[in-house]
Order: sequence, then C-alpha cells, then structure tokens
Amino acid sequence: MKHLTKEQRYQIKAYLNCKKSAIFIANALNVNKTTIYRELKRNARKRGSYDPEFAHQLATERKERFAANRKFTQSVKKRVIDYLTNEQWSPRNK
Repeated sequence: MKHLTKEQRYQIKAYLNCKKSAIFIANALNVNKTTIYRELKRNARKRGSYDPEFAHQLATERKERFAANRKFTQSVKKRVIDYLTNEQWSPRNK
C-alpha cells in the first residue's frame, strides 16, 4: 500500500491555496482522486482547513497504532468463548 509523503502533503496544500480541484491535484501527484478526497477528509483540522504538518502527524500516528498484526490467538478465542458462555453474550446480531 502506498502512502502519501510529507512532500506530497505540502503540494496538496499549495494546490488547495491555488483553488485547484481534488481531481487536478490527484493527476498532478499521480495518485487516485479517492486518495486526495480521503486525505482531505481524514486529516483536515476540525474547522476543515488542511495543514500538511498536522495531516502528516495524524497519518503517522494512525499507521503506528495499526501497525501491529492483530490475530485471532488462542487467548482471544478463550476470552470470546468465556464471554459467550459466562456473560451470556449472543453471537447473533439483534
């Protein structure tokens, strides 16, 4: 999976300042337009402005948080069975 670099994020900001569309930015950076839309949605500030430094920090934190492989180990299996039997959790959606 390819991720945006810090330099690309600064380029996105420069294009946004020039009032360029997300499709134009995607073509200029040679990425899919969905990548730009997702970047602007996920990494914008609360008021909607885009700061490349802040965006890169958020993306880095997100990558670190989900970097560990999550597996269905025996301990997880035991915990699930325990919840289903002792806590009376239902395996079906309500």
